[in-house]
Amino acid sequence: MGFALFEILMVITELEPPSKDGKVVWLCVWGVFTLLNFIGTLNANRVVQFVFASLTALFFLLAAGVNNADIHVLAGYVGIVCGSSALYLGWAEVMNELAGRELCYIGPVKNKVF
Repeated sequence: MGFALFEILMVITELEPPSKDGKVVWLCVWGVFTLLNFIGTLNANRVVQFVFASLTALFFLLAAGVNNADIHVLAGYVGIVCGSSALYLGWAEVMNELAGRELCYIGPVKNKVF
């Protein structure tokens, strides 16, 4: 919400837009944070791992896309895939819980990493 609020404030107030370097650093920091969270998901199911891996890729692609329009478009497609997989995960978790068994595939991990 912080990024969206910042963008909205730039439109409705007289804030100066930030430098592109600041956006790149901000997106890279979120990419590193998400990468560390991805490492924490290595014992979770495969769909959770995919969501965090694609989210990590999304942040780094958005950082690279600040100065390149083609990469920015690619990041948009990765964002659609990431969001769709997160929606599927939420739906599958609810359906599996209600059914009391694995009704929707979420890829349980058999070999724990740590």
